[in-house]
Amino acid sequence: MRQPNLLRLSIGALLLATLSGCVPSDASTAPAPTSTFVAPYATDEEALAAAEEAYAEYLRVINFHLNEGVIDEGLLATVAIGDELTGLIESHSRLAEADTRSIGEVRFNDAQLQRYSRDGSLHELLVIYVCEDLSDVYLVNPDGTRVTDEVFSTELAQITFDYSDSAHALRVSDREPWGEKC
Repeated sequence: MRQPNLLRLSIGALLLATLSGCVPSDASTAPAPTSTFVAPYATDEEALAAAEEAYAEYLRVINFHLNEGVIDEGLLATVAIGDELTGLIESHSRLAEADTRSIGEVRFNDAQLQRYSRDGSLHELLVIYVCEDLSDVYLVNPDGTRVTDEVFSTELAQITFDYSDSAHALRVSDREPWGEKC
């Protein structure tokens, strides 16, 4: 019984000695990467204020597009990014093709900070909850008649922002309505 254990130990030592010769003795380990990220907002309060301002601008641009029936991809790109931008362009294009536009404005209130990431990623930097007020919004045909009698009210939504380092501004990267009244 002793011989197999001794044999295993000898083989293990031989392999270790053989493999250790494969690594140069003057090899140094690579330094740990250092982050150059600096969080754009010093406090949660600053982050929330920036998110509220960015979302107000987002809604101003969205309301303009919906009320005027226009699609200005460049203007949309100043407030949205990624999948959110793609979704806005697609939905606004469908409304334009149907020759409809909206009346009224989407508003929001009761913004609450859900998450502010200071970990070095500009992706999903900020997430807030808002109460969106859609009670004054409805779609109309070119002659001004309502498309549907559906009445919208308030709903809770989660808004995610990415940070545009080049523009030094927040962009909406995701808007998720929860369908719950607030």
